[in-house]
Amino acid sequence: MFLDAALDNLLLECAIDESQDFAHFHACGDALSNILGIVLDVGLSKSLQKLSDQLPNSHQNQARFRLWMQTSYTAWAEQLRTTVMNYRNINHQWQFSPEQVQVLQRYYDANQLLLDCLHSNCEVTAAIRQEIEATLLLPQKELEDREWQ
Repeated sequence: MFLDAALDNLLLECAIDESQDFAHFHACGDALSNILGIVLDVGLSKSLQKLSDQLPNSHQNQARFRLWMQTSYTAWAEQLRTTVMNYRNINHQWQFSPEQVQVLQRYYDANQLLLDCLHSNCEVTAAIRQEIEATLLLPQKELEDREWQ
């Protein structure tokens, strides 16, 4: 979860914000380097390292940096988004209708209410509480598979 949060923040700061500021982009490069230190998946690590290697050197002058931003940044940011989506299955650009957003919000609210009830002084055994929490957000197919075990 920590890795996913770090990758999500990296995408928000570097691939979505599209700041043209040299210091901001240098901080993104540092964040990518830090993420590379915690990645365990070899494929993801190699892909992120390749992207890191494409970044302009922090010792380059600002004119070369601006040129890279104008010519290569958009493709680089898209590669970063695609890599994270492929390896971690996060940061998809969902296009939900207002009705779908409302259904998802109701689903979230119902699950949050259930969790709040479980963590109150209700009379549910610890085993049942753990089972409910473990299966709370599972897809229907996984729930059905668990039922047969």
